[in-house]
Amino acid sequence: MQIAVLNRRAQERYATFVNNMDQVAEVLVEVDKLIDRYDEDAMAGSWTIATQDELKALRTKAFDELDRLRILGKKHEAELVSRDWRF
Repeated sequence: MQIAVLNRRAQERYATFVNNMDQVAEVLVEVDKLIDRYDEDAMAGSWTIATQDELKALRTKAFDELDRLRILGKKHEAELVSRDWRF
């Protein structure tokens, strides 16, 4: 009985893990809208901040890392849903 409880908890944690990755992906899509509204001319003479191209590169890198994490999660899915997670 204890094994079934651990498996159910591991499955719930894996589902939460996948759901959180989906939510991060949705936020990154919203970041595109903010980057498109970015006006470098409005920032002239103030703090030095990243350019639109730099922001797009950072967003692409974040998406690539999220995809890498998703691939690793899928690769180890069987193990993740069958064992209790330790942090």
